[in-house]
Amino acid sequence: MHKDEFEKDELEKDELEKDEPEKDDEFQEDEQPEGIKRKQKRKTGEKARPKPEDSGPSILFYVHSFLLFCGRFLNMALDAYNKLFDLTPIDKSKIYRNISTYYIKKGLYEKALEHLKEWAKLEPSNAEAHYQLGVALSEAGNNKSAAGAFNKVLKLDPKHKGAIYRRGTLYMKAKNYKEAIKEFESLVKIAPNSARAYYLLGIAHDGLDEIEKAIEAMQKAVELQPKEVKYHQHLGFLNVRKDDHKAAAVYFTKVMELDREQDDEY
Repeated sequence: MHKDEFEKDELEKDELEKDEPEKDDEFQEDEQPEGIKRKQKRKTGEKARPKPEDSGPSILFYVHSFLLFCGRFLNMALDAYNKLFDLTPIDKSKIYRNISTYYIKKGLYEKALEHLKEWAKLEPSNAEAHYQLGVALSEAGNNKSAAGAFNKVLKLDPKHKGAIYRRGTLYMKAKNYKEAIKEFESLVKIAPNSARAYYLLGIAHDGLDEIEKAIEAMQKAVELQPKEVKYHQHLGFLNVRKDDHKAAAVYFTKVMELDREQDDEY
């Protein structure tokens, strides 16, 4: 081949290489066979990523087994916890009763009310639950609701002395002396040895200006509890209103004697 022809061929070859677009390195690497790429990575010191099947299923099996065991253990623990605090209605009633009693002893009737209401809900047929609720409502100044609670008590237990007494005192506060007299007359029949029941009956009769009946009830209270100063004192005032000043003087003298005895005791 002549020199000129050789140079011409080389020039044409160069022109063809210039016209062909340069390949990007990324595309060049992708175009390489897989075997060649792995060999190149080994040459550069890069470790080949193991195939999924190389790690084996044993590790995943143990991991999932451990998670399953933990789940079962957690469920067992939760079941035990729930059973521990799975209180019966009777248990809850005792708790509410005890908490309310704690607050009542401290005179915190407002705080006791919430627990007493829950106790009454859990044991609607328990007269004592409604009675304690009525007492707390009365002490908190909610007389209307207290009367409703005492009504429930007396429906469950018509001879509940505490409820009769408390409802009678509510009538006294409302100056409903007729209803109060009915309550205290019922109370003295159930508790004939209660000096306070006769005393309150006398006060209720006095509210209606029934002086003779008031004196009669108050004398009964004195017989049952002769050293109670206020019983003698009320008898003195009742006899003054009756214009029996001689009898009034006897009772007022007794009041002074009892006061001196009490002073000597202290």
